[in-house]
Amino acid sequence: MLRVHSIQSLGTLDGPGVRFVVFVQGCHLRCKCCHNPDTWDSRQGNELPVEELVRRAVRYKEYFGAEGGITL
Repeated sequence: MLRVHSIQSLGTLDGPGVRFVVFVQGCHLRCKCCHNPDTWDSRQGNELPVEELVRRAVRYKEYFGAEGGITL
C-alpha cells in the first residue's frame, strides 16, 4: 500500500514529457523550498495498492511519448 496525497494524470512540470504524477503522503525531508508541505503529515492521504496506481497510469501510456512516464 502507498499513502497517496493526490494524482495528476497529465503533468508537464515534474519531469520530461507528459507524466503521470503521484504525490505521496508522509514526506519527512521538510525541505525549506517544498512546494507541497501539505504532504508532510503521514496520517492524511488515501492508501492505494501499488497495482491500482499502475492500472491507472497505464491508461495514459499513449500520451507519454518517448520522454514521458511516471513521477512519484
